[in-house]
Amino acid sequence: MLPSPRNRAPLRFGRALSYVLNGLAISVFTLAAACLLPGLRIPVGALPGPAAVLLAVAAGCSALGLALGALGLRFREVFLISNVASSGLLLLTGANVPRENLPQWMRAVGDVLPMTHAAEAARELSAGAGLGGRAIAAELAAGAGYVLLAVVLLTVFERGSRRRATLDVM
Repeated sequence: MLPSPRNRAPLRFGRALSYVLNGLAISVFTLAAACLLPGLRIPVGALPGPAAVLLAVAAGCSALGLALGALGLRFREVFLISNVASSGLLLLTGANVPRENLPQWMRAVGDVLPMTHAAEAARELSAGAGLGGRAIAAELAAGAGYVLLAVVLLTVFERGSRRRATLDVM
């Protein structure tokens, strides 16, 4: 990408789009399996709610992945970064641990992570409440923040690489 004179934004976001679609496909498959095997019943009229939640969380998590990938260019320990991020998402977003049981500072960190608000929206949907636009908007805002962070990091690292006349961003 560095020697190319083309605009890099479509290249970066084009790569992220495949991960969004992959996340959606996996989520739809898992939801379909949950409907078939354990007998989860979702009325057809209620499908737009979970679809909106799945799209928002796939986009937000892909944006976080793009930002982590940019950090991986600098620190070279991509797997360490991704493992810590994965564990942090599971702990701080309420996916595995109820957020009410977490200290206040952990809940505050979870508020800016993708998946937190989508998990809340999914729980509300499963409890019979309608889809609140606030949770989806918060999820999309978190994703937009990570897109902005990724663009800034990639731009800074690219400029440093050009300044040193090397393909290595270190």
